[in-house]
Amino acid sequence: MKDKQIKSAEGKVFFDTNILVYSADESDARKQKIATALIKDAINSGNGVISTQCLQEFFNVAQKKLNITKQAAKELVEYFANKLPVVEISVPLILSAVDISIKSQFSFWDSLILSAADDTGCATVYSEDLNDQQIVGGARIQNPFAA
Repeated sequence: MKDKQIKSAEGKVFFDTNILVYSADESDARKQKIATALIKDAINSGNGVISTQCLQEFFNVAQKKLNITKQAAKELVEYFANKLPVVEISVPLILSAVDISIKSQFSFWDSLILSAADDTGCATVYSEDLNDQQIVGGARIQNPFAA
């Protein structure tokens, strides 16, 4: 993990890639406003966490789906990496993700998000793609865009 302190587990939140993407997506003002507010709150409170996987996926999606230039996408990756603690994906996290995938039937990539969140003691995983309100490990999945 990056050399940033992460606050107590009580309020720690992990951001799935889609939340980062929506913060930069001007085509959906409602989701952009929600995602941006969540990220800003996490930055201000020091309770947000992302992973290297999220940064890689964000860079890819920002170019392909949002039509952001590579340079602009890089600047956003740098912003997220500088403002939020970043979990580096390791072999133990990969093995944990495999176990989560076997037990839960989530895809490997979704399980890797959950593994990183669990490893850092996050109480909440913000994601549009996972099962809202499901608890995996010690974290509750929350879709911030659900009505």
